[in-house]
Amino acid sequence: MDTMGTALWDLYENQKVKGLSAAMRQTLFKLEKSGQADDRWFNAMGELAMQEKSYAVAARFFRQAMDEKPHPEYELNLGNALFDAGEYQAAKKILSGYLERYPGDVHGMIDLANCHLRLNELAKARELCLSGLTQKTAKAPLWNCLGQIAFMEGDNGQAFELFDRAYAEAPEYTDALFNRANMAYKLGRIQEAFDDFAMCVRKDENYEPALVNMAVIRLERGEAAEGKAEISRVIKMNPGNIEARHLLGRLCLAGKEFRAARDAFKETLKRDEDHVPTQLALAKLHIQEAEHEEAGSVLKRVLGRHGLGEEETAACLSLLMEMGETAQCVQHLQRTPDGALSIEMRKLLVLGQWKMGRTKDAIAQLEAVLASEGETPETLTMLGRMLVQSGAESLAEARYQKALEMDPATQGAAFELARIHLARNEGERAVAILESLWRETPDDPDCLYNLACCHARNRNFDDSLHYLKQAVEKGFRDIEKINADEDLQAIRQFKEYNQLAGQTGFN
Repeated sequence: MDTMGTALWDLYENQKVKGLSAAMRQTLFKLEKSGQADDRWFNAMGELAMQEKSYAVAARFFRQAMDEKPHPEYELNLGNALFDAGEYQAAKKILSGYLERYPGDVHGMIDLANCHLRLNELAKARELCLSGLTQKTAKAPLWNCLGQIAFMEGDNGQAFELFDRAYAEAPEYTDALFNRANMAYKLGRIQEAFDDFAMCVRKDENYEPALVNMAVIRLERGEAAEGKAEISRVIKMNPGNIEARHLLGRLCLAGKEFRAARDAFKETLKRDEDHVPTQLALAKLHIQEAEHEEAGSVLKRVLGRHGLGEEETAACLSLLMEMGETAQCVQHLQRTPDGALSIEMRKLLVLGQWKMGRTKDAIAQLEAVLASEGETPETLTMLGRMLVQSGAESLAEARYQKALEMDPATQGAAFELARIHLARNEGERAVAILESLWRETPDDPDCLYNLACCHARNRNFDDSLHYLKQAVEKGFRDIEKINADEDLQAIRQFKEYNQLAGQTGFN
């Protein structure tokens, strides 16, 4: 190799350490012009393609490097490129052959174990990890892989412990930290998960998945502005990240920035017109803005897709039902063979038939759901409402009572049962039911509002005013209902009511 070639390769290695992909490409171009396009050059081009996430291109370059010179590094790189390209069987074949020739290579064991993991060959993945742990190096990725195996087997607690062990072994290993954060989230340890995601970003400011997950938690917490800042960083780094653009729309929606949300969803669909979560979100926004024609167009396009998942189908049908297209939903569900309808789909059919006034059919379907699923507070409450509609109030009362015995926090059953007692002038019994619910859900504004109504009907005016004040403080904002509700007529004469109205603006 001449002096110029040596200098260029030294420059390339320096640029590689710094991650300067544009400069690396320029140097490799100069090397090619100077006649250095040998095995080392093909391998370097593959490494550059890996850095740019062009995995199929990388695999092609690594194959060319191997054709020039069968070097172990090139073979390992090829296996990794195929893995990252999603060609797990091909990657497994390359890496298995590599380990036959170099059985003590821990990196090869880790890579092959991850192939087995993606192919759901958990026993083989575990065997490789345990074999690798008998050696002295690179234990963190092996503990991490074992954690993923535990997660796939449903042992979330064990998975968390293994991810924690991987991170303790090598704090610089952000994949283990990221997986630990995901497990903390699944275990309901939200703040712990958020802190770990934030730590991932401190260790690697370009860690896209961690930033996305931080934004998801922000969305759930109602911190829309902070979530938008994090997701904007992701989009700036990777404009083609569809999930990030979808999440940006949801964050704008949560912040009541409806125009910005619409723009974000439309931009997402420009990049992936078949992104179902975005189509559903945009349809929901159209419904909210009373643009029913636009919403219907989007939803019918979604429903007509092949291979639509059950959760997505249920969401689409629910939105169509919300905008009054109940008959279309029922027809769609009835085209599915009865035995192929899941419990959730059958519940939607029940709801649709009920809304269409086909109460007998709805009750028969719901009885079938109860026979398959067993009784739940939700289905018992739904059945109770249908029985009331069909005139069987005493049967409905028994269903509501059973729902509350199963779960005292079942809001719908408590409200319906209290309404029945109020209609019979059994006001104290209605209050007792709602007070029992309130003990279970002390911050529920709807429960507090209904207690205010019951006490007003019972002429317990001080209690009524107390609970109405509490309901408004906890977030009850249906001003039209407060002003028009006949149950509250008796307390509107009191100065405390007018003071509360003046403070909150509901009068």
